[in-house]
Amino acid sequence: MCLMASAFAASQDSDSTLAIRFDLRADGVFNTYDFENVETGFTGKYFKLLIDGKIDDRFSYSLRQRLYKDNGTPTSFFGATDWAYLTYRINNNWNISAGKQVVLIGGYEYDQAPIDVYFWSDFWNNVNPFQLGVSLGYTSPNGRHTLIGQVTNSPFATTALNNCFAYNLIWYGNFGKFKTIYSYNAIEYQDSDFIHYLALGNQFQSGNFCWELDYMLRASAQQDNLFGDYSIISRMTYDITEQARVFIKGGYDQNNVQNPNTPPAMVFDRYVVPGVEYAYFGGGIELFPIKAMKKTLRVHAYVYTNNNDPQPVSLNVGIRWQMNVLKK
Repeated sequence: MCLMASAFAASQDSDSTLAIRFDLRADGVFNTYDFENVETGFTGKYFKLLIDGKIDDRFSYSLRQRLYKDNGTPTSFFGATDWAYLTYRINNNWNISAGKQVVLIGGYEYDQAPIDVYFWSDFWNNVNPFQLGVSLGYTSPNGRHTLIGQVTNSPFATTALNNCFAYNLIWYGNFGKFKTIYSYNAIEYQDSDFIHYLALGNQFQSGNFCWELDYMLRASAQQDNLFGDYSIISRMTYDITEQARVFIKGGYDQNNVQNPNTPPAMVFDRYVVPGVEYAYFGGGIELFPIKAMKKTLRVHAYVYTNNNDPQPVSLNVGIRWQMNVLKK
């Protein structure tokens, strides 16, 4: 989940041979359920180390490491590694990469760094996005389009070496005011049984206004209702000034292709499970108080709700700080 194409670019930055930075976020939270039960407090959200570098003109690397544990998990050091891969630049257009990578699934919500996602779809909340694998990427001569083919371990795998893989093809397109993140994914949820994703991420930009619209269709060859398992996500932002942005976001996930009581071993979609009808909506503001730091320091505030029972209303105010430790 975070910008594989951008990560390729960062690891090949011609102006830098090594960049080390920390990225952290903390929020103050006020939750209420049916305006009766109340939860409040301060919570750390993310604390990560990012390292990008070049070995020479051909080889580069990228690492993102989470510096915390979530309720005792992940249980191993490598489990806390989002990605750690080596890239070989074949020429100006082609590169190959191997290591732990982002599973390449389309859509702008999925592609956004988790530290920037305030509230989310049911798919985003459950997806396991980081796996070991290899990828081959091509960037057009004008730099506007990137096509990446990738094979990784299946994110549904529960044990090592279980013969389950994910086959992913993604296109990052740039037509100026219109950009795309489209993917086709064939993912084994058990040996020789696949669920297929068609993910269409669209971004429309006009001046200070930006609209991201994602549609994801999920389907197994064994299901009868082709269009019964899907997600729609919409996010709009407007830059009031260089230092202030407002946004609204909403989405809907549905899976009615199987009975909610289907045994887990027979479920096609392991992320948006049968019976889910989840809707959410909210909005907020982002402030970048120190102009000289550009967007490395951010203060944010937002409110959102969803259709859970009891229905929550959540108000969050927080800070995100990117600390550049070394760049040379």
